[in-house]
Amino acid sequence: MKIIPEQTTNLIQLSGQQRIKLDTAAICFFALGMFLAAMIIHHLGFFPV
Repeated sequence: MKIIPEQTTNLIQLSGQQRIKLDTAAICFFALGMFLAAMIIHHLGFFPV
């Protein structure tokens, strides 16, 4: 089977874009989790402010 150079570059670009989307989603999910954890800790009264 012959590999066309245009196909390999398209696959590399597609995987690169997918990785960026995954990292962005992971960062947003992590930030949301930290925010919710802070709200729960504050609601339980561990850090009265």
